[in-house]
Amino acid sequence: MSNYYLLIAVIIALAIGAVKGYRKGFLRLAVWFASLIAVLFIVTKISPYVSDFLIKNTSINDNLREKIITVYEEKSADKDTAEKPPGEERENEVIDTFGFPQLITDSLKSNNTSEIYDKLAVTIFRDYIAGYLSELSIKAGTFVGLFIMLWIIGLVIILAINIMEKIPVLRTFNRLLGMAAGITLSLVFVWLFFLAVMMFFGHTFGGWVFAQVKASRFLTYIFNNNILFELVK
Repeated sequence: MSNYYLLIAVIIALAIGAVKGYRKGFLRLAVWFASLIAVLFIVTKISPYVSDFLIKNTSINDNLREKIITVYEEKSADKDTAEKPPGEERENEVIDTFGFPQLITDSLKSNNTSEIYDKLAVTIFRDYIAGYLSELSIKAGTFVGLFIMLWIIGLVIILAINIMEKIPVLRTFNRLLGMAAGITLSLVFVWLFFLAVMMFFGHTFGGWVFAQVKASRFLTYIFNNNILFELVK
């Protein structure tokens, strides 16, 4: 039974997600999906820099390497393999003995090359295993840590907004800001419309729109200050 604890936990988590999703519906969850995508995008962009800093400027990588080397030497059935050059068939057999999921096993095998050895600044197979797994561990930990941190920050911001909305003065201010945001959003769609009109040069519809724009100072101002036009010209 103990071998199935994780499987049961994952199934329960998926079941809870299914029930919540069914109760809330997709539209209510769409905001959370958008937030999730935004957080993942930000984490994907900054995580490599943070993990690279941790690898090069802290002792975390060295400590992990030493620990992994100790475990490797305990599990390796062939200690001589540690001193052999990379790429030998025996090394793949040793990697199989570690008991990792196929994703990690395949990654260890495919990256067991001289180029990766140079990148990790190692010369023997044992040090490659330690170096590759330690960096993978740091990168994974950095990604998860940043994701949790940014997700918590997002939740705090949402909670703060919900609290501020209940304060009368801030509620009015919030509505005024909302009105400004709504106008801005509408303006973007107007600019998109003006861009679309540019497909109708020489067409009656295009001529009519351009005439309307020229006849109005307000429309002329909006048209001539179309920020989106800078992205397509």
